[in-house]
Amino acid sequence: MKFKYFIFFAFVFLLSCTEVKYYKWERSSQFYLSDDNCTTKKFLIANRITKDKDLEQVESLDYLFRGLERQGSIATINFLLDTLKKLNFDVELIELPIANINNLDDTLSADTAQYILNNNNACWLITLDYFKAFFDNNIQENRQETSIDYGGTTIYYASRKGVFRAIMRIYDRNGSVRHFDFSQEPIFNATGNTKAEALKNIFKTQDFTVDWGYSFARSVIKQLSPPQMTTVRGIYTNTNKDFKKAFKLLKIEDIDNAKAIYEKYINIGIDNENDKIILAKALYNLAIIYEFMGQLDKSLELANQSYQLYPLDLVKSYLNYLNVKLDS
Repeated sequence: MKFKYFIFFAFVFLLSCTEVKYYKWERSSQFYLSDDNCTTKKFLIANRITKDKDLEQVESLDYLFRGLERQGSIATINFLLDTLKKLNFDVELIELPIANINNLDDTLSADTAQYILNNNNACWLITLDYFKAFFDNNIQENRQETSIDYGGTTIYYASRKGVFRAIMRIYDRNGSVRHFDFSQEPIFNATGNTKAEALKNIFKTQDFTVDWGYSFARSVIKQLSPPQMTTVRGIYTNTNKDFKKAFKLLKIEDIDNAKAIYEKYINIGIDNENDKIILAKALYNLAIIYEFMGQLDKSLELANQSYQLYPLDLVKSYLNYLNVKLDS
């Protein structure tokens, strides 16, 4: 038994002494709608289906002929507003002429969009130009009997199909327009302790429409931002005390101080083979830092210097990755 414990602790000790440890970082989602010429990072959002700004507020007579459309469009716009604000964008809700609900192509001209953006010092203009919602009249009913304890109960189900379509456009100051056309025919279900209660619940079409509006807005946000990416790289860590300290700094994302530790080895003279290996490892670790900073060309330069100085296997693998990445 003592021998087993000795083997275990020896394994842990060797593991802790492993020179290479893994450094992981996550890239926060960046919007594809990048415009380096626009520094305000400001969105303008316009609901062209209704002038009303929340579900309970009625400032116009839109609800008389755009009931579900009004509700769904307000839900869509409000979800966009809240989400973009949480992503630290400057967002402003503006009013534009109401769109023709029967015309899928009732859109703004490029000149009009440019004028609005320039006049409001904004980068992007989002317009909700079309929203259509209706439910079929073919309501299906069924019931399910279940037993609870020693008694029994019957749950009634009702279902119906909704038909939705929404069109949104996003303009930028370069004159380009992104078009989002989303349609869906989901089946909604409702339950009740009685048949009448189930039927009553399935007629709550406003709730279903609002939920679909949220879903549409969420799909647009997902298309605008890629998923968060996780990157893992091997880092020479247990080479000496400096490397250990630098790795700890990297883990708390103190990049500048970690970078400074590796850079000081560049100016140290090489007296023997061991000095050459340490410098090669410092150059490689620096290459990883520059990759983290998004400077792949600099990473390639440093990794090449490292491998020419001393041919480490880890550096060779990293060079192969960088060459493929930069050629793609």
